[in-house]
Amino acid sequence: MFSDYYLQLVTTLLIALLSSAVLTAVVKNSQVQAAKHKELVAAASKSVFKRVEMYYRIRRRTKDASDVIKIRDTFHQIQEENEYYRVLLATESKWHGERYALYINAIKELTKGQTQEAWKQRPFGPDAEVKSEHRPNHKRIDELSMQFAKDSRRLMNPFMRPWMRIRHSWFIAPIWKIKVYEP
Repeated sequence: MFSDYYLQLVTTLLIALLSSAVLTAVVKNSQVQAAKHKELVAAASKSVFKRVEMYYRIRRRTKDASDVIKIRDTFHQIQEENEYYRVLLATESKWHGERYALYINAIKELTKGQTQEAWKQRPFGPDAEVKSEHRPNHKRIDELSMQFAKDSRRLMNPFMRPWMRIRHSWFIAPIWKIKVYEP
């Protein structure tokens, strides 16, 4: 009887110890996953911002043809990166990939006019003056960036994630259009 008591006590302590080890592993894993997701979102946002920076690269280009080729190649690289991150985010969540695509499209639309004008503006080169009225709208770009950060936090929030899944479902999305990313 005395040994049954100790056996039961040891068993209870072992179960408690194993349970706490499993709980610690689960918490640690979720923290690691959250950190990886934050890094992914930051890299994806950085890729989008490269598109904004192209205006300044065009304005500061030299007359050398290799500089124009480098700018063209950079545009291709940015497009590839944007698509890579869109697919990567979509594998985590369909709606997150869709929001990233909306973010990219809004930035493209917002910077398209300035980028086209940058090729025409004179003078250009490393010392070219970039007038504020010709620059991309950084206030709106910042708003779009913060909106994407907000959407990314929603993915990590266990209460918001189901809501976003419903919000982007096939029967709600066509009725309730997403307008926060409109340029």
